Amino acid sequence: MEILRTERDGARRLATRQEQAALVCILACLAAILIASVLLAERPAGVAVVSIEFDDTLADQLSARSLLAEHRMHATFFVNSGRLDRPGYLTVAELRALASDGHEIGGHTVDHVRLPGLPAREQRRQICDDRRALLALGFAVSNFAYPWGAHDSVSAELVRSCGYDSARGSGGLALLACRFCARAESIPPHDPAATRTPGSLSRSHRLPRIQALVRRAQQDAGWMQLTFHHVCDGCEEYSISREDLSTLLGWLAEERDAGRVVVLTVRQVIHGARPPPRRLAVD
Repeated sequence: MEILRTERDGARRLATRQEQAALVCILACLAAILIASVLLAERPAGVAVVSIEFDDTLADQLSARSLLAEHRMHATFFVNSGRLDRPGYLTVAELRALASDGHEIGGHTVDHVRLPGLPAREQRRQICDDRRALLALGFAVSNFAYPWGAHDSVSAELVRSCGYDSARGSGGLALLACRFCARAESIPPHDPAATRTPGSLSRSHRLPRIQALVRRAQQDAGWMQLTFHHVCDGCEEYSISREDLSTLLGWLAEERDAGRVVVLTVRQVIHGARPPPRRLAVD
């Protein structure tokens, strides 16, 4: 089939065979991309690894303890050591009770500060002293979460030098459906010093949206970190009600029992069967 091409002066001529071949190649490439995207969207789901995480040492998180036990799941609690035993925050005794249940305790800075922009000395204090304090209390602390997910090259290097094996960022994964965006963190993570997440979950993230995150992780057989803060009935923007958390855990239990989800702590994902966390590497 001959193809007509319009010149600048309005006259038309037959396209050369080379031009026709180039056009056919472009159309074939576009068709291949379209077919590939359809196949990727419709391929069978794999097994997603899900970590349930709670940040900021908040006292109302203790209400999740019985729900997690009911569904035979363990979570990771990222703790600010400077907040322990203060009003509105978890006590050392409560944290030990969580750890005795098998939940992981992680670091989250001493005072919940935004690290980028702080002098390196203060960043070191916030990251390293937090881990040192939690280790002194008897917690096996090996993973870290940046407050607000904020970090820079200094804080990422300090996380490693202070003895942490991973640090959780915020973002890097598509929160909404996006065919060409990363849907889950890889295992092992692409960058252990800044593991990717869809960000902290708020009241606007109802069960269907959270389920969608897990289902997209299933497509890549990847890792999805679900990060919560308050457990309460609308007490704060970044909160989930106890009822909604119970429903979510029930659904995850069903997916787990069907072989489509594995619920692991961050330590289990990062360390597997490794030896206990190494000692603090800084003076």
